[in-house]
Amino acid sequence: MYRYFLALALTGALSACGEEGGNPLLSGDPVAQCPQPLTECEPASGGGTDAPDPVADQLFASDFSDDLTANAVTYDPATNEVRINNLPFDGDDNIYAADAAATAALSGTQFGAYRNVAGSNQYYAVFRRTASGYGQAMAVGGDSYLSFGYGGAAAQRLNGDGALPSANGTYVFNGEYAAVRTVIDTSVDPSQSRVQYVAGTVQLDVDIRDFDNIGAVEGVVVNRTFFDNNGVRLNELDGVNYISLATTNINFDSWSINAGSAQVVASAPGLTGSATGDWQGLFTGPNGEEIAGIVVVDGTGPIGVDPGTGDFIEVQTRETGGFVAARP
Repeated sequence: MYRYFLALALTGALSACGEEGGNPLLSGDPVAQCPQPLTECEPASGGGTDAPDPVADQLFASDFSDDLTANAVTYDPATNEVRINNLPFDGDDNIYAADAAATAALSGTQFGAYRNVAGSNQYYAVFRRTASGYGQAMAVGGDSYLSFGYGGAAAQRLNGDGALPSANGTYVFNGEYAAVRTVIDTSVDPSQSRVQYVAGTVQLDVDIRDFDNIGAVEGVVVNRTFFDNNGVRLNELDGVNYISLATTNINFDSWSINAGSAQVVASAPGLTGSATGDWQGLFTGPNGEEIAGIVVVDGTGPIGVDPGTGDFIEVQTRETGGFVAARP
């Protein structure tokens, strides 16, 4: 009930997010029109390409969806805090502090889990730097809306130009994946969505000589495990699916991996839903030692098992993920 009163107050005070003049809490750039409580997101005027072009050393999921608005990420290792810019109502300072319980659940990876420390909306994020510190990846989502609401994902190159040595034509990168999964399950709470975490491993195969000098990259996210927003493992979902990262090519000017399609593929029998989306990445380091990347998929997916029937419960989900991987 509080959420509905808050929505009415904000609507009156701000004259809705997307009217001419814009929301004073956001930048002047177009964003998706997502009233609170969210029902449907209307695309931003002119689409996501109207936002300032990201520099060559960073990628954001705003290219995939207008309501994935996060457009800057910084990390303070001294405080273990993350700042994520351009998410509405996440506090004046955009600070995200470590969530110890959820981070412990992700202990099979070196990703940490974070939540915003202020603001009327709750957001959940996963973040990690690469082992060498050459790059980092982040993903964020929330549970404050009737639909997926706002979120984002980012990959950033912190050191080097990412150029791979030309002596070898093929490389294999292995690493870790983590994601925030926004779930639309009205049977639990019809007033808002909820969040799950996902952890997994990623493998990327890179061929820099084929496709006649445009390169080829493809991969897979496997060993997927799921947790609720408090870090409690959802054992019935272990290995229920994997993500196929379809073959795409390389931009050798920026040593980035061009956007390719991503698809969730069922591993367990009885699943009927499907989810699709996009993925993208950056080579990092002075010799392309690592890759940082992002994945966004949405559609119908399992969130648990019906105790009465034993069937998977499948609902609408959006998964925003990040990965880091290294070559030998």
